[in-house]
Amino acid sequence: MKIICIENCIGAEAAGGESYVTVRSDSSILRNNDDFYLPHFSDRMLCGFGLCIRINRLVKCIEPRFAGRCYGSVGAGVAFTARDILERAFETGIPGDEAYCFDHSFAISPEFAGMADFGESAVLELHSGDELSRSIRLDNLRRTADEAVSRASQLLTLRTGDIVYAGTAADMPLRADDCIKVSIDGRTLLDFQII
Repeated sequence: MKIICIENCIGAEAAGGESYVTVRSDSSILRNNDDFYLPHFSDRMLCGFGLCIRINRLVKCIEPRFAGRCYGSVGAGVAFTARDILERAFETGIPGDEAYCFDHSFAISPEFAGMADFGESAVLELHSGDELSRSIRLDNLRRTADEAVSRASQLLTLRTGDIVYAGTAADMPLRADDCIKVSIDGRTLLDFQII
C-alpha cells in the first residue's frame, strides 16, 4: 500500500503556487487517532489537511471522467512536513524526501464514508484546539476526488487499498499540546493530540 499525496491542490489559490506530488509508504500512516509525537530532528513542523480517497481497483492513466469508477469512499487526512529540513534540502539541491517520508508523518481517519454521505459541495475544516484554523469549501467534492485520482494514476499504477490524498499546502505550524480535528460537512473524522 502507498499514499500518493497531491499537496496544495485544494485551496491553492489562497496558498499560492502549484500543486506537487509526494509518495509516502505505509509506515508513514498514523492510525486510529493516535497521538502525533513531534520528531526530535525538526524544529519547524507544519501540517496540511485534505481528502483521502481509497482506491478499490487497479488504475493506470485514467481520465477524470472515469476516475469515479476506481474508488468508493473518502476520509480525512493530515500530512506533516518538517519545513526546516525541506528548506535545507532546497538550498543544497538535494531531494527533500526526509522532510515528509518519516514514520507516522500522515494521519488518516479511522473511518471512510461513501461519497453519497456528503453533500455535493462539502466543507473541509481543520480545528486546532477549539478554534477553527482553516476551512475550505469544496464546490464539487466528486470533481476534486476525480481529478486527484486521475493525476495520481498518470504517475503511478494505483492498486486496491492505495490512498490518494488531495490536500492543502502544509502551512499550519504545530505546537505540543495542540488537539487537531478534521471534519467534512461537520462530521469529525480525525481527532488527535500533538505531543
